[in-house]
Amino acid sequence: MSGMKSLRFTAMLRSATALLVAGGFLAGCAARPGITGVPPSPNSRLYAYLIAHGMARGAVMTRQIGPDGLFQLVTLDKAAQRATVNALTLQSSAANRDADKALSNLIADLHRKISSGPPDALPDASEQIQKNRLP
Repeated sequence: MSGMKSLRFTAMLRSATALLVAGGFLAGCAARPGITGVPPSPNSRLYAYLIAHGMARGAVMTRQIGPDGLFQLVTLDKAAQRATVNALTLQSSAANRDADKALSNLIADLHRKISSGPPDALPDASEQIQKNRLP
């Protein structure tokens, strides 16, 4: 009889241990939220500013943006530059939001000026680009 009690106790101990281990695994999965994607680099706003600045510079060089829209474009570019440097320096969520807003304003202004520019500006700009590529 004592052997039978020992077998039941061992089986119950194994079941309890298995239940405890399985519960621990499930609790660990439920307690930790799934992380999707890669966290952004602190320099990602700097890269975005450099790309937007290059777009603005290219649009001015290829005459897609004329002298009448240049002052506002330069003002928005300077504001985006200041906000980006500020976000890099402070590394705060408020500074990051300000930089995102300034970059959005710059890109929106670029898009608005390029899409509403003179109709002959785009073919002339592509011809200028082709001329710049020739040796």
